[in-house]
Amino acid sequence: MRDDCIVVTANEEEMVLERFNQLDSISKHLILDMHDLDSVSEYCASKCIEAKAHLKRKSLSLVLVLSEQSIQELPEILSAAPTLREAYDVVELEEMERDLGF
Repeated sequence: MRDDCIVVTANEEEMVLERFNQLDSISKHLILDMHDLDSVSEYCASKCIEAKAHLKRKSLSLVLVLSEQSIQELPEILSAAPTLREAYDVVELEEMERDLGF
């Protein structure tokens, strides 16, 4: 839907972690569609936090698409949404926050 976003469907945590090895080459906002995962491990969540910080330094967003239950289990620092449409909205909100200096 947006040309400035990369959407990656990740059915396993290994796919998520594999994508994080390529962060230096990413030049667009990253949306990880992980709605098929039952839960996110603490290790994966910590790697998501690191990836979010890395992308934030590049003025990019990382948004996870997860089930409502999985979202509630995530650390609040991570951006997550229950649908892809809402993930695009989160990217837009984060862009506005960056533009305002937050």
